[in-house]
Amino acid sequence: MQGFDFYAQAWVVYILLGVLFLFLIDLKLRKMRFSVRAGILSLLAVGAFTPQTVPDAESLAPLIITSLLNAEIEGVNAIYQGLITLGIVWGIVFTIALASKHLIDAQKNKTNTIE
Repeated sequence: MQGFDFYAQAWVVYILLGVLFLFLIDLKLRKMRFSVRAGILSLLAVGAFTPQTVPDAESLAPLIITSLLNAEIEGVNAIYQGLITLGIVWGIVFTIALASKHLIDAQKNKTNTIE
């Protein structure tokens, strides 16, 4: 299997369009609590941007796509492995988002009580 000439450019366009998509989704979710917004957005981001090596190639593709295509060859175990990986990555990203928000709020409260 050979790569194609515009592999890097395709990833750049994919990432830019993915970030634009996440921004538009965030605009629709503005009225929800931060934890719900962060959960939905991080789930979409992890699903779209977690890479995996394509079988019999040296290129990367989104994990969801590769696990679905691997399921034809390896069976349902490929989908389960992909979902486990996505779950772990999503848990880490979601926890970091909530911890960052908590830290920022704590810093704001600290500066407000000092003044």
